[in-house]
Amino acid sequence: MKPHEHAVFRFGEFVLVPGERLLLRDGKPLALTGKAFDLLATLVRQAGHLLTKDELLHAVWPDVVVEEVNLSVNVSALRKVLATAPGAVEWIETVPRQGYRFNAAVQVGDLATTQLTPSAEIALSPVVEGASRAAGVPPQLSRRSVAWLLGGLSAAAVAVIAGARWLGGRAPYRSVALLPFTVDAAPNTYLAEGLVEGVINGLTRLPALRVTPRASAFRFKDAIEDPVAAGRALDVAAVVTGSLSQRGDAIWLQVELVDVARNAQVWSTAYQVAAADLPQLEMRVMRDLAAAMQVQWADARRADLARQPTPHAQAYQAYLQGRYLWNQRSETSLQGAIAQFRRAIDLDTRFALAYAALADAHTTLGYLGYFTPVSTFPIARPYALKALELDPSLAQAHAALAYIKFYFDWDWEGARQEFARAIELNPNDPVSHQWYAVYLLASGQPGRAFDEVQLAHRLDPLSLAINTDIGFHHYYNGRYQEAVSQLQSVLAMKSDFLLAHLWLARALLEMRRFDAALAETAVAESKARDWSVLVTARGFTYAVAGRPNEAQAVLREMDALARQRFVTSYGIALVHAGLGHKDEAFSWLDRAFEERSHWLVWLRLDPRWKSLRDDPRFATLIEKIKYPA
Repeated sequence: MKPHEHAVFRFGEFVLVPGERLLLRDGKPLALTGKAFDLLATLVRQAGHLLTKDELLHAVWPDVVVEEVNLSVNVSALRKVLATAPGAVEWIETVPRQGYRFNAAVQVGDLATTQLTPSAEIALSPVVEGASRAAGVPPQLSRRSVAWLLGGLSAAAVAVIAGARWLGGRAPYRSVALLPFTVDAAPNTYLAEGLVEGVINGLTRLPALRVTPRASAFRFKDAIEDPVAAGRALDVAAVVTGSLSQRGDAIWLQVELVDVARNAQVWSTAYQVAAADLPQLEMRVMRDLAAAMQVQWADARRADLARQPTPHAQAYQAYLQGRYLWNQRSETSLQGAIAQFRRAIDLDTRFALAYAALADAHTTLGYLGYFTPVSTFPIARPYALKALELDPSLAQAHAALAYIKFYFDWDWEGARQEFARAIELNPNDPVSHQWYAVYLLASGQPGRAFDEVQLAHRLDPLSLAINTDIGFHHYYNGRYQEAVSQLQSVLAMKSDFLLAHLWLARALLEMRRFDAALAETAVAESKARDWSVLVTARGFTYAVAGRPNEAQAVLREMDALARQRFVTSYGIALVHAGLGHKDEAFSWLDRAFEERSHWLVWLRLDPRWKSLRDDPRFATLIEKIKYPA
C-alpha cells in the first residue's frame, strides 16, 4: 500500500478508508459503487473547499469524456447513503453552476492507529482468519475489522442467494430504464441504439409500466458501469443493460435486468440471430423483458407486442440507421435520415413506422429553420397519412400529423384530435404530453397546458427538454422570475443545454436584465452559430436595450446570412419592431405569413410584440391565425 493510502477520514458516524475502498458507519461497511466511492474520497480529501465540476470529472473519470449528469447521479447516490446519519443531508453542498463542496468536519488519521469498529473484541475462528487471508484483507486491519468486513461479505452473499430465490415470487416491476447497450465496434452503434429505442417505444405502450424515454436514459451512456446509480437518478425500480456484437452475419446480444433497490442482477439472457432475423429480435427482447418484469397486459397489447415493424431485414436496418441520424438533429444528419427512411420504404412499401419517421424528419428540417416551412411541412403530410393508412393505431403517426396541423395548417381542432388520439394510444409517452401542452398553451388554455407539461414531467422527470418547457410555460404566462429559476435548474443538470440558455435569455430580457440576456445568448450561439433564432434574439435585445447601432449591424448580418441559407422573416420583423420600425416590422411579418412560419402560432402570446399590439394591422394578423375561441 502506498503511504498516502494509509489515511483514514472520520466524519460524524462514518469512517472512510480510501486505500481499502471502505466506507463504514459504526464499523459496518456500506455499499457504494466504484465511481460514487471515488467521488466521495475526492470530496472528503478537499473538505471545506469548492471543487468545480471539471475538477471532479477529471478526478473521477480520468482520460474519459463523460457528461455532467454522471456527476449529479453519483452525488445523488452519495447523499442517499450519507443521509442515514442525522444532519448529514447537507454535507455535500451544491454551488450553483460551479461544483460541490464537502462541508462536514473531517478528522484525518492513519490506518494503523485508527479504530474502525465498535470496541467489543471478537474472537475469530480459524475459518474466518483463513477467509480473511484468502480475501486479501490487509494485516493493518484489526481482528474486529476483519469480522465486520467478512460479516458484510457474508451478508452480501446471502442477499445474492436470497435474490435468486426471491425472483420467482416478487411483485412486478412498475418502472424501468433501458440504458444504451455497449457495442464491440463503432459501426454497430446504430444497431444497438435503434434496438434499445424500439424496445423502449414498445414497452411504453404497456399501461402498467413506466418506461424512461430515450432522451433521459441515453444521457447515462457513460454510466454503464454503474447502472444502479443511474436507476436511482431516474427513479426506476429496474434497469436494463446489454451488449451487442456482430461477427459476419451473426448478431450476439446479452441483456441483463438489474433490481435497483437490491443492487442485484435478477435476470439475464443471451440472443444469437442472423442479420436476416434482426426485425424479430426487437420483439423477442421486448416480450422477454415484459415477462421477466412480470408485467401484465391485455390480449390486445400482447398481440401489439408480437407484431414486428417489418419482416424485411434490410429495411429494418435502414430504418435504424435513419433513427440514429435523426436523433443527431443537424441539417446533414436529417438529410441522411431522410435518405435512409426512403430506402426503408423502397424495400418495404408497407413499413408504417418508416413513413411516420419520414414525416418527422421533414417537419424537423422546417421547425429548426434549416428550410422554409412551406418546403418541408407539405412534404411531410402525405407520409404521415400513409403511415396511418397502413396502421391506424400508430401513435407516432398521429403525433406527426398533429404537429403538421398545429404548426403549419393552424387547424386547431384537427391538431387537438390527433394529439388526443396519440395520447390515447400511448398514454405513457411523455413527448406526446409535452407537445400537447405546447398546443394548449398556444391555443389559449394556459392552466390545462401547465397541468399537461407537469404530467409529462412526472413521466420523465430528468428530461432536459421537458424541464426547459416548464420554464417556457412560465415565460409565456409572464412569470419571468419563475422561468429564470426553472431554467437555471436545467443548466445545473447540463450546463451547455442550448434551449435552456435560449429561454433563459428571453426571460432575462423581459426583466430588463439586458447584459445577462446577451450573455446567455452568446453561450447559446457558441453552440449553434448562425442559427437565425439566436441571431434574432441578439438583435432584438440590442434594440430594446438602447443599442441601435449594434441592432442595425445584426440586421445586416441577417441579410448576409439569408443569401446562404433560410432566415425566418419572423426574426427580421422582431428586430425591426425592437428598433421602432413599425412599417418594416409589418412588412416582414407579411412575408412570415407567406413562409407559413411556425413561430406565428405564438404571435398572440410573444411579449416581444408589445410595441405593435395597439396597431390595427396587428389585430388583422391575429385574425389570420384563427385561434380557437
